[in-house]
Amino acid sequence: MSSLLVWFLIGIVLLLSLGFVKMFALNTYDLKLWPAIHRARREIRKIARQRVPNADVFSRQGATAISPGHLSFGIRVETDKQRTALCEDREIHKQFRDALVKAGYPPTTVPVVHFGIQSQETVDREYGGSWDEAGQMP
Repeated sequence: MSSLLVWFLIGIVLLLSLGFVKMFALNTYDLKLWPAIHRARREIRKIARQRVPNADVFSRQGATAISPGHLSFGIRVETDKQRTALCEDREIHKQFRDALVKAGYPPTTVPVVHFGIQSQETVDREYGGSWDEAGQMP
């Protein structure tokens, strides 16, 4: 009988903890935006690769349930020269933002979405190769 009670209590604790995780995720991330973010990431990768064939793109979603503007995209390239070329391209950020709107992201928040461009050379030199550390720096 006592083992049944223990399993019952374990079940209750698990259900409560899963409910907390679900509540946290639903209150932090706007899950309805994920398909648009995925489509935008794919289009942004295509745009970047028109200029730098090996460019890669990742996204970081912040508290998009509070504001869809809590989103950023990182464009990774191999060399500082490639990074500089992308950063100096006057049209690329406009094309990134257009891709975000085309993907279905709320147009009113697109101007505050951040697009960062960084090279593996810089990450190796300044952050010991750690993209996580590089992503935390302003």
